[in-house]
Amino acid sequence: MTQVAARPRVLGERNFMLFWAGQAVSKTGGAVTTVALPLVMIQVLSADAFMMGVLNAAIWLPWLVIGLQAGAWADRVRKRPLMIACDIASAVLLASVPVAAWLGVLTLAHILLVAFAVGCATVLFTAAYSAYVPFLVGRENLLGANSRLHVTEQAAKVAGPGIGGVLATVTGAVAGLMVDAASFVVSALCLRSIRAVEPATEPKPRRGILADVAEALKVVVRDPYLSVLTLHSGAVNLCMAGLQALWVLFLVRTAGLGGWVVGALTAAIAIGGVLGATLAPWYSRRVGSARALRLGSPVTALFGLLFPLADPGIGIVLALIGVMGSTMGTAANSVIAVSFRQAYCPRDMLGRVAMSIRFVIFGVNPIGSLLGGVLGTVLDLRTAIWILVIANIAAGFTLYIGPLRTGRDLPVPTPEEKA
Repeated sequence: MTQVAARPRVLGERNFMLFWAGQAVSKTGGAVTTVALPLVMIQVLSADAFMMGVLNAAIWLPWLVIGLQAGAWADRVRKRPLMIACDIASAVLLASVPVAAWLGVLTLAHILLVAFAVGCATVLFTAAYSAYVPFLVGRENLLGANSRLHVTEQAAKVAGPGIGGVLATVTGAVAGLMVDAASFVVSALCLRSIRAVEPATEPKPRRGILADVAEALKVVVRDPYLSVLTLHSGAVNLCMAGLQALWVLFLVRTAGLGGWVVGALTAAIAIGGVLGATLAPWYSRRVGSARALRLGSPVTALFGLLFPLADPGIGIVLALIGVMGSTMGTAANSVIAVSFRQAYCPRDMLGRVAMSIRFVIFGVNPIGSLLGGVLGTVLDLRTAIWILVIANIAAGFTLYIGPLRTGRDLPVPTPEEKA
């Protein structure tokens, strides 16, 4: 009874509300940049398709370069100062792009360097964030907290691109980057205002970063729950990356649909994410966390079978339903799985374990994108989409491997086990 009563009180307290507000502003600013930065490349530097591909590679490269090490670094220091430093660094870096553009000295190398450096800051911030949320709200409140944070992130993906598009039309794309820079400052100020004091990191025998990374990888590989969840997320991301590489081309060239449909489907993806994240706590409590995962992923992935039916008629409606339904399941599973991991892992390994898992999850994105490109080249686009959607459904059944195939709930360790 005490834990149930404490849950809404903790999530309504000043500390979490500040954290939540800062992330809401920062995520919205980041969503603005997803539109603004490519437009800066096009408007200011007259970028071609190859340059845009290089930009996307620069954004993702930090996850492969420092993804594993970031978790080990984050576990060695207090999380809030690291997150504040990352926010400030990102703000300065992003602001340098419009300043250089206004001075007429902006170059491709400048933008690529900023994209890579901001990506590195994002990786470090994420590593600290993963370990900070359990400290801030407590293990019993993780599902509710992650649901709120995930809903906010998905809502930002709805609002941010629209704001970026308006700014690009009215004031030019470079103004959107100033908005994102300002959002990082707001996030840093919110974090700075949090009064909760983190415990000092426990002293341990001095050893190298690689040893810390190896220890976390060993945990992920050997633990029956973490290994299956990582395999599942990696398999789903592999398929989704292939779909993301082809879906705009498919809608425009094969289905013969206009740009407004692409916008509508983008909004449907975000709305599905909001609904899934909102319902995740209720769904998890109603059917059990383990059962929710193994039922949710393959079942909701079936909605994806509607997407390849897209055409100028009723197919638009079917595609919208398919995208929204499958995204709801993905978002709900993400909230449940992340909350479990944060409660399940030892506190001093949260950053390393989270980043080891993300290294796998994000590391397959380039492979999945190339796979989608090859399928779309060898086969027609609609057939390639069908193959990837069916593969995504099959990926959901990886949750039936190991201990997740039975039982109602995921295990929750005692405080002694978690320490």
